[in-house]
Amino acid sequence: MLKKCLSDDSRKNSLIKETYRQIHKRSSISKAELIEILEARPTTMTRTIEELLENRWIKEGGVGPSSGGRPPILYETIKESAWIIGIDISRTAVRTLLTTVDFSVIDRNVITMTNMKTPDVVFTEINRVIDSWLTRYHISFNSLLGIGVGAVGPIHREEGKMINPESFLAAGWEDVDIRKGLESFPVRILIDNGANSAAVAEFIHHDEVFRNILYCVHGYGIRGGVMNDGRIFYAGQGDTSALGHIIVQANGKICICGREGCLTAYASFPAMVEEYKRASGEEVSFEKFLLLLEEDDPKAVRIVTKAAFYFGVGLANMINSLRPELVVLHGSLVYEISIFYNEAIAAAKSHIYMPEMFTPVFKKGSLKEEAVALGAAMQVFQSYFNAQ
Repeated sequence: MLKKCLSDDSRKNSLIKETYRQIHKRSSISKAELIEILEARPTTMTRTIEELLENRWIKEGGVGPSSGGRPPILYETIKESAWIIGIDISRTAVRTLLTTVDFSVIDRNVITMTNMKTPDVVFTEINRVIDSWLTRYHISFNSLLGIGVGAVGPIHREEGKMINPESFLAAGWEDVDIRKGLESFPVRILIDNGANSAAVAEFIHHDEVFRNILYCVHGYGIRGGVMNDGRIFYAGQGDTSALGHIIVQANGKICICGREGCLTAYASFPAMVEEYKRASGEEVSFEKFLLLLEEDDPKAVRIVTKAAFYFGVGLANMINSLRPELVVLHGSLVYEISIFYNEAIAAAKSHIYMPEMFTPVFKKGSLKEEAVALGAAMQVFQSYFNAQ
C-alpha cells in the first residue's frame, strides 16, 4: 500500500519515495525528466517506475512533446491510492474536507459555530462525519494518510492542543486537546495554526513559485502565517494570532488582551461594530454591518476605511520585518468589500520601507474558505517526506 511505502524512510526505499514525490509534485512527468532531476541511472529509474506502476500508485498519462524521436510517456499519480482529511477549526465555522492524495476535494462538511458548539459537540460531529466518509468511500485506515488540523492559536503543536483562543462563542475552548478529540482514528494527526496551514495551501497552489509568503487572516481576530524559503516559520508556541496584537497606535484603544493600541482594537470585526455603535447609537451585528457597507452607509464606509488603514499599517510592519515575496489576504471583507482590500493594500504600500527596492505581490486568497483545511491536508502529505 502507498501509505506503507511513504512511511518507510530507509535508504533502500528513498528513490521510490522521491520518484513518487516528483511525479506527485509535477502532475505529469516523463522518465527522462525524472532521470535528470534525480540523477538516476536509466535502468534504475525504469525499475523504479515499473514498481510504482505495478503497485498502482502511478499510471501512464499520455505522451509528451517529441524532441525528434518517439514521444515520451508521461506518468501521473493515481489519486485514489490514498486519502487525507483536513480540518479547519475557527471561531465562526469548523470545516472538514476529504481529499484524495492529489488534494482533490471529494467531500466536505461545515459546522457553523454558535454558543452551543462546545468542543464535545463539535468533535462528536467531526467523528461522525469522518466515520461516514470511511464507510461511504470504502477507505481503510491503511489508506488514510492522516488527519491535518489547522486551528485558531495559540497552539501547542507537540501536545496537539489549542491554548486559550480568543472570541469563541461557546464555553470550553480554553485548553482543548485536539488529538484526544480524534483519538478513535489510529492514523497520523498533525495540528498547526490555521494561518500556517493556509500559507502552505497557497504555496502549493502557486506551484512553489513564491518561497516566502505572508498569509493574513482578517476577521473576528487577525492572524498571520509565514513561510520562509518554502518552510513554515515557527516561533515559540506558534501563536500566529500575535499579528493582531502588533501595536499600531501607542497608548491607544484598549484591546481584548488588556494592552493598548493593538491592531485588533482598530481593525477586527468587533472593533468596527463597536465603533459603529458609538457613532450611531445603534446596536448592529457584523452581518448587519456588512449590509450597511453594501448600501454605502456613510458611517459604515468611514469606519471600514479607517480599519483598512490600520490593517495596512499592521501588514507593513510584518512586511518590513519579514520581506515576503507574496502577501495573501483572507476574510469576508477582503473578498466582499473592495474598498477594504484596496485601502489596506494602499496603506501597506505607503508604509513599506524602501519600496523602490522591494514591494511584495499582494493577492486575495486563491482558495478562500477552504484554504486552511486543504492546507492542513497538504501538511499531512508533506510530513511523510520531512525526514528526507
